[in-house]
Amino acid sequence: DGSWSCMYACQQPERTVRAVDPSRKLVRTLGSCMKAHRNLRTYVAAVSNASGVLHGKTAGGAGFDMSIHFGDIQQRSAARTDNSNPAHDVAVRTIDSLVEEWNSPLGFAHLDLEGMEALAVLGMRSTLARDRPVFSMELAAHDPAAETLLRLVQSLSYTSYVVQEQCGMRFDCRNVINFPNEHLHNLLDSPTLDLAARYSVIAFVNASNIKRFSRLQPKTVGNAWLCQNKWFCINRFANSVPAELVAQHGPPGLLNERQMVGSFL
Repeated sequence: DGSWSCMYACQQPERTVRAVDPSRKLVRTLGSCMKAHRNLRTYVAAVSNASGVLHGKTAGGAGFDMSIHFGDIQQRSAARTDNSNPAHDVAVRTIDSLVEEWNSPLGFAHLDLEGMEALAVLGMRSTLARDRPVFSMELAAHDPAAETLLRLVQSLSYTSYVVQEQCGMRFDCRNVINFPNEHLHNLLDSPTLDLAARYSVIAFVNASNIKRFSRLQPKTVGNAWLCQNKWFCINRFANSVPAELVAQHGPPGLLNERQMVGSFL
């Protein structure tokens, strides 16, 4: 409903927030928020791994040759059918092309594309390589496509953390936050991330363990996991960061100083 875009604009008034959605109706609902928050920009477009057009349907129309759904709009690759409506056509863009058009670095992105998140990530690889933003995405933890998506994200030198809350209608809908590998060592002392990890609100996730999170794991407090050293007991998020990434990207000697033990999962 666009409320998250409005929230971002409200909480970060010094930053430009851009909301992209193929639904003209949804974009119109953000009009009042845009009046209150001049840093919010809206765009009617769909995002994917290649540019194109989504052809809208007339009332009761059906029969597109390619059924990638975006609300009441479908993408297709063949010629326009008689029951499509040119007035409802929507541009398909890559995030790379949008960011280039905006001419400003991308600091954060949230992807909620009803199962098409992998296509969006494929269409933003240049931006991820250049700007190295933090980004989040929705996925269905029990769906095999989640494993493919997480492998793709990992191949782009990102480490992922699942947020343990249901994010949509599906029981296994989860948000996943992705951090650039080279920035993780700067987050080891984050009190916010440590508190979230300590209460199992976030947890390290990859293609191998994502199905475990198709059900919400019990939230525990205190020293629920075996403490192997003082740093591990006190800094739960830090010890969920793969030790090899800290050794690769962190300052020399940081691993020995912190005595990290790697992931606790």
